[in-house]
Amino acid sequence: MTKFAQLLLVVACLLAAYGAQAADEKVLTLTEKNFDDALKEHPFMVVEFYAPWCGHCKQLEPEYEKAAKALEGNMDAGVPITLAKVDATVERSLGEKYEVQGYPTLKIFAKGTEKPTEYEGPRDADGIVSYLVKRAGPASSLLDSADKAAALKDKEPVIMVFAGKVTDEWTKAAESMRDLVSWVHTKDKSVMQKLGVKDGVTAVKKFDEPTAVYDGKLSDAAALKAFVNMHRRQVAMPIKKGDQAALKLVFEDEATPNAFLFAEGSGAELDAFKEGVTAHRADFVTGHFANGDFPEAFSHFGMDKFAASKELPKVLIEDRKEGLRYVMKGEVSKEAVAAFLTDFRGGKLEPFLKSEEPPAQNDGPVRIVVGSTYQELVSAGGKWTFLEAYAPWCGHCKRLAPVWEDLGEAFAAADNVVIAKVDATANDLPKSLGISGFPTLLLFKGDGSPPESYSGERDYAALSNFLAKKTGAKPAAGFKPKSGEASKPSEPLDKMVLRFFSTDFQVPWMSSGYKVSGLYLAAICVFLMFVASIALVIACLSRDGPPPPKAGKKD
Repeated sequence: MTKFAQLLLVVACLLAAYGAQAADEKVLTLTEKNFDDALKEHPFMVVEFYAPWCGHCKQLEPEYEKAAKALEGNMDAGVPITLAKVDATVERSLGEKYEVQGYPTLKIFAKGTEKPTEYEGPRDADGIVSYLVKRAGPASSLLDSADKAAALKDKEPVIMVFAGKVTDEWTKAAESMRDLVSWVHTKDKSVMQKLGVKDGVTAVKKFDEPTAVYDGKLSDAAALKAFVNMHRRQVAMPIKKGDQAALKLVFEDEATPNAFLFAEGSGAELDAFKEGVTAHRADFVTGHFANGDFPEAFSHFGMDKFAASKELPKVLIEDRKEGLRYVMKGEVSKEAVAAFLTDFRGGKLEPFLKSEEPPAQNDGPVRIVVGSTYQELVSAGGKWTFLEAYAPWCGHCKRLAPVWEDLGEAFAAADNVVIAKVDATANDLPKSLGISGFPTLLLFKGDGSPPESYSGERDYAALSNFLAKKTGAKPAAGFKPKSGEASKPSEPLDKMVLRFFSTDFQVPWMSSGYKVSGLYLAAICVFLMFVASIALVIACLSRDGPPPPKAGKKD
């Protein structure tokens, strides 16, 4: 066999192996052309809208494929469950149709529903399988044996049980809250005995009291939902780093305030906290953090300074709706905690601000603002204040830093203008400012009115022109910025690549309406380079070698 033939065989084997790998994939690849047909064919389908460059998508990919293989042939839910994916950077019309805002976005398409629902389950293979089997099956499952009841009780932290003849109201309630807890119904006496329930509606739990009876009407949807929410949250639940289930309960409902205990461990103060919050469990999400288990949480809530000064334990209320926090003073006791929560409900508490210490000297061209000085220096400072809210790790903020110093020096002599900055990761600022990215540039009048957000170019010329136009102040005559044009932010390479991928290009030899995406062009280029490299290798190996030397006399 010639080298050329051997090379062709190797290439054929590689292509066959790639084809076999693609055929072995259980996640369906959908496009605009086959999407509707797939919806008709598969009664329960989860679709991942992804981008090839997305890091989270790459992390999910192996788990998603593993889950698809585990779900193949699985009929535990009564219907087959199919996993699919759509490259939303190519099939952009599908992304727009289903309102995809970020990657990965997973949506559940179930037969008989008008529109898809968001997938809000785990991202590991086992979690995906467990969540979808529960989600695809009936909202309330029939429990007809004590063994099944025992297995379910051992597995699920909270089970809503209806003992008696199932009604439409029960089924409707289960359907509306199926993602919150497990729902079952039974008339079997052995099941009722195993779960410890009687006729009617009961919450069976692994924590707090083992059972809680709902004595309201099934038709009262709001009361039943409040009952479910109260009993699916453990009183003073331990919140540890990486505990996604606990963190979800903490952050899922902005309207329900959080009450937390921050302590070094779980001693007598935890018992006192638990006793104090129990009567208020319907109105708060309650939990406790141990410094050794989750030190990052202490820093996030501003409790690290109390830990450093040995002033723990501390009780904190977080009002996420208003963006405010409150810290209890004094010792942690049942009575003190209960009174603290009551005073919060009555609007009698003063907010606590996470704040760095104000600098001893603060007379530089750029003033330093911290949480405790924001009101005095910025919001009601009596002067125009151009404030940069930054994060120490932010690359854009670092590029802006020399420009911001130039701006401070240029307007240092202006009596009515202050240039300032605040580390928004270390200091609490009002939620109404809407700081969601860095840097955020805000211009305040200093009279307590809402600021104006700046979204223009971040070079010295643009910023100084904006400030002069708004305030009437002028930069110092003859001032020359040290930052120069080099500091003008250029588009990062990753954004340039993404912009190229998402741009449509007109194909020269095709009609004016025929365009292809940059991602498609990049894929063609990579493929052509691959073919060219294979051709080059084949040409080199097929080339005749030098002729053998002729026999003759030695020199």
